[in-house]
Amino acid sequence: MVLYVLRHAEAVVATDDLPDEWRYLTETGVRSVVKVTQNISKYGRKPRLIISSPLVRAVQTAQIAAAYACRRSEVIVSGLLRADGDPGELRDFLRTHAKAKRLMVVGHEPHLGSLVAGLLQKEGSILLKKGGCVALEFDAENSGEPARFLWYMVPGKTPITSLKKAFGLR
Repeated sequence: MVLYVLRHAEAVVATDDLPDEWRYLTETGVRSVVKVTQNISKYGRKPRLIISSPLVRAVQTAQIAAAYACRRSEVIVSGLLRADGDPGELRDFLRTHAKAKRLMVVGHEPHLGSLVAGLLQKEGSILLKKGGCVALEFDAENSGEPARFLWYMVPGKTPITSLKKAFGLR
C-alpha cells in the first residue's frame, strides 16, 4: 500500500472568537496545498481514498487534495487523525483500509510525524512542514516490516527522495 501523509496547510491564528478547531486555511495555505496536491500525481499514482482529521483546516486541505490528487474524490473524516490521537491506533485503522491500495491521511503535527516515524521504524518523531506530504510504501499485512520512504514534498519545492536529506534520517 502507498500512504500519502499530508499535513494541513497554513491556517489563521486562533483567537477568543475563533477556537483552534475552527481555524481555517489562509489564502496562502490554499494556494500551497493546491500546488502540492497537483504535483502528487506527477510523482506517483493518485490516492483512492483520503482520511482527514475533523478540524476545519484539515478538512479543507483534504477537500483540496481530493479535487486535485484523488481518483474518486472521496474524503472520510476520523477523530483518529486529531493531533492528540494515538499513532498506533491510527496505524491499525489504516491497515483496515488497505484495499484502497493508495491512501492519503490529512492531519496535524506532532501526530503525523509520529505516524511516519513509527511506520519507518525510526526513533522519535519527524516534523512535517505545513502543506508537506510524505509518500511511503508499506505492506499492510506485515506490521513487522518498516515502510519504504518514497519522497517528501513541500510547497514550492521538488520532491526529496532521500530520507536523510528530507529529515536527517538513514
